[in-house]
This record gives sequence, structure tokens and C-alpha cells, in this order.
Amino acid sequence: MTNQGHVLITGATGGLGRRTALNLASRGFDLLIGGRRPDAVDAVCQEIRAKTGRDARPFVADLADLADVRRAVEVLKADEGLRLHGFVANAGINTLRDQRSKDGYELTFAVNVLSHQLLLLELADRLAAGARVVIVSSGVHDPDNRLARRFGIPMPDWIGTRALALPEEAPETHRTLDGRQRYSNSKLANVLQARALQRQLRESGGDVDVFAIDPGLMVDTDLAREIPAILRPILRVIGRLLTPFVDNMRLSPVAAGHVADLISDPKWSGTGFAYFDGDHRRPPSPDALRDDLRDELWRESVQLLKPAEAPI
Repeated sequence: MTNQGHVLITGATGGLGRRTALNLASRGFDLLIGGRRPDAVDAVCQEIRAKTGRDARPFVADLADLADVRRAVEVLKADEGLRLHGFVANAGINTLRDQRSKDGYELTFAVNVLSHQLLLLELADRLAAGARVVIVSSGVHDPDNRLARRFGIPMPDWIGTRALALPEEAPETHRTLDGRQRYSNSKLANVLQARALQRQLRESGGDVDVFAIDPGLMVDTDLAREIPAILRPILRVIGRLLTPFVDNMRLSPVAAGHVADLISDPKWSGTGFAYFDGDHRRPPSPDALRDDLRDELWRESVQLLKPAEAPI
């Protein structure tokens, strides 16, 4: 392949992100390894260089701190010749606790949605012609996802971008109190975000394809960090045994291959937005296809971020 630039992956120090980085490096891509801890980021960069010989550079940023994200972007942009062949918005959290980011936003929405929105805005002008953007969503956003409902994960309840980011400003009857539903809402937002970005890029003449993907329920990642530590090994063992027989369950090496395919496979060139369940292209939920929600998310998230100048 002809390398057109690096691929930036957020949340690349473990789980799906690290495996995707290694997979892409083995296919000949250079990487920007995103993570919060410099030591963990450096370790993955060294691993990629040693195993594949590809260039791997650090992109250290705390996605719960928008000022830190802006600082990291400025460091990246200091290399004026650096272009991006791809961007994988992979980092995300799923917490039952009601927490706030450094900027005062609900933490799940801040990390899963707003931080990536900021990166998409700031780095759009660094995407090379023919680049790909992959935003990692989840099947939990779809009311028809039986696995999510069996696990007791509530369906999304879209109450508006600002109300999701700033629950204290929403009427008490329109506040999302369940942490699992906050996660579902953020994953619906990720699909809307992908659709909105594709529209913005096409309108500005950008030759970039944007995809959203449900990687599946992966029991070999940090999925279980919210349950008691003593039960986590049991969940992982049972999950590994069940994965081959349950629709929408996958191990992270398989899911990483699906993400890497969306970055590298020529057959997806020029197709525009698409949603994938693993390696199967299919429509997302009806709400994810609503243009009014797509436009509202883009407009309100840009206002919440208040960038000095949006490249798009």
C-alpha cells in the first residue's frame, strides 16, 4: 500500500484500541497512539516499532479535559507536514457513577462525544484525500439490540445535546439518572456524530469517508471494571465460552480486524457514511437516522466546545 499519512487512534493503550493499532501497523500504516498516561502510550509506541517497524508517535491527552485535548492538538499540528490517513475515535468510558469532566460536563458524554467532536473539528484540515474516519459506537444505541436489553442496558432517551452534557440545566423530568442509559445516549450520539461529520465534509468538498461501527460485546476488554473485582475473571471466562454462539459478541482481536478493514480496505473508498455491526453493513437505529437529531447534535456540541475557529 501507499501510505498517505498516519492513523490516529484514541484509547489505543489497551483493549480494542491497542489491537487495532497493532493490526493497522501490520498492514503498513504509521500510527499516532492516543492515551492519557504517557508511560502507557510510550509502551505501545515501542511495541509497534519493535513488532512491525512502523512509525508510532504519542498523542497524549486527557479526554476529560478539553484544554488538554487542545494542547495535544497544538503539539500534533506543530508538525506542519503531518497528514492523517485515518482517525479512529475509539476511546470511551461506561461508568455507573454520576461524575463531571474538568469542564463541568457529564463525564460519559464529555469523553465519548465532546472530546472526539473537538478532535474532529480541529483535525479535519489534516485529513488527506481518501482518508477514513471510524467512530466506535455500540449496538446498545439500537432499541432492537436484544443482547443489550438482556444485559439490562436501557434504550437511549435523547433529551437533547445540552441536557445530556449539562444535566443540572435540564428539568428534573428530563434528566438521565441511569449510568447505563448515559452510555446508550452517548453511543447514539456517536452515530449521529459520524453522519453529521460526513455531511459537513461532503459540503466542504472533502474526499473523506466516515463510518460508525458496533464492535460487539467484548468480554476480553475492560468491560467489567464496574463490577466487583472478584467477579471479573468469572465473567471473562464465561464470556469467552459464550462468544462464538451469541450474536453481537466478539473478542477484541476479531473486532480490531473489522475496524482496521474500514480504514484500509479499498472497497469502502468513496462510499460515504455507513454503519457496521462488526463486518456487516446495516442501518443504525431509526433515531440515529433522524436528520433533526444529527443537526442538533452538531450545532449544540460546537456551541458547547466554543472553538475559536472551527476548520469545517
